[in-house]
Amino acid sequence: MDNVRDIEERMISFLLSQSHVTPLDGHVPQPSGVKIADYLFFNRQAVVELKTLKVDPKDKIMDGAKSLMESDEFPLIFGDYDLETAIKNTPGGKEHLDRMFSNATRMVEGVLRNAKKQIASSKRLLSLDPDTPGIALILNDTVESIPASQLADRFSFRLIGDGKDPGRFSEIDFIILIQTTYRLQRGGGGSTLLPAFVISNDFNAHRHHKIEQEIQLFLQAWARSQGHNYESTSETSDLQFERNQVPRPAPKSLQDLVEAQYRADRYMKEWSEERLIAHGKEVIQRMLPIFIKGAEKPTETDSHLYIKQFTELLEEGRIRGFDLRKILNEIPRAR
Repeated sequence: MDNVRDIEERMISFLLSQSHVTPLDGHVPQPSGVKIADYLFFNRQAVVELKTLKVDPKDKIMDGAKSLMESDEFPLIFGDYDLETAIKNTPGGKEHLDRMFSNATRMVEGVLRNAKKQIASSKRLLSLDPDTPGIALILNDTVESIPASQLADRFSFRLIGDGKDPGRFSEIDFIILIQTTYRLQRGGGGSTLLPAFVISNDFNAHRHHKIEQEIQLFLQAWARSQGHNYESTSETSDLQFERNQVPRPAPKSLQDLVEAQYRADRYMKEWSEERLIAHGKEVIQRMLPIFIKGAEKPTETDSHLYIKQFTELLEEGRIRGFDLRKILNEIPRAR
């Protein structure tokens, strides 16, 4: 990622530089067996428990997707592809993804349960006002298999619950989820925008005003300390995220070069599925004689062009999670 040190080390170093932060755990006397939160923020206006997600539930997600991936409904895609994108294109894909991610994020419940206990015990031990807001500060630079918005949704769902016990996590007024595994998609240059989600617990809305502005200033200071821009919005429905991956290595083969050039100038990006199928059918039909014994061969120049177009077609299919059978089924000789 952006820094050799992991996000927890960087956050702790940042917090030690902030005058409004008071360390608690290991810094104040506490009875045996009593666990307290990690910090007081905003000059003792909020109790904060810091949690870092350590284990990526990739294996659980793959287990949940296995039956679908082995079915005829799963799209035919060549090369590496994004599993979420591929599943979205299957019948009932959204429902399948929701079940898959729900099963893979059961650790969210444990994280919030522990944070609740530690915030509550800190208020008692330090004789703080019971209405002192509590914050679960969650850091993630490990869990890459769950999209940023999906992980935020799981924390929000667990915090709010199913309506049967809305006060279950009443000690947690806000969850601050800071991610480095995904970044916001945006055109042009500029600094990287990494998502930080602020999830509020409506059960305690009467005391949120005490620290809402301070939370924004805290996130702004954190972003700038990491060399990032900071922007805030409550309109999240149109936000698009992409994996915050290290740059791909330089192309080593002609295929790598064609794929890299296509990603830089993705001319099929806005095409409808119908147009993509028609184009793919034409590309494959023109390319097939190159490999069919006895067929009239195109010129060497045309052969290179057709193979280049086919490589670009496969790359577009990977990016979209597009089922290439939709093209192959239109070509009798390719069945």
